[in-house]
Amino acid sequence: MLMAGAAVLVLAVIVAFVVFRAKEKPQAGSDIPLDILAANASQLSNNNYALDGTVIDRFPRGESELISFLYRDASGREYIIPISVSAEARNGLNINRDQQYRIEFRVEDITPKVRGVCVATSIQPK
Repeated sequence: MLMAGAAVLVLAVIVAFVVFRAKEKPQAGSDIPLDILAANASQLSNNNYALDGTVIDRFPRGESELISFLYRDASGREYIIPISVSAEARNGLNINRDQQYRIEFRVEDITPKVRGVCVATSIQPK
């Protein structure tokens, strides 16, 4: 009886370990850890990144706009990244939906409560 109880306990520990490890998200890609960006972007604050992808939507707000940027990693997994693009970063470029661009951006803390915002530093058509 004691042996059966010990075996069940060991099995429960192994199952708990496997379930815990399955919830951890590995870093995706070498340029930007996209899983961390999705889960807790403020961990990436004050870092610069560059991605090639497609603008799938845009939300103009005066001189600036927010874009939804679709990025596909090497395995084909898709990520939609919201990026703020100022007039300065756009530098006269007309940004169009369904067009491919290379965007360089910085993850910034805007205020103590608004952290981990992707802010474009440049955008170029591909």
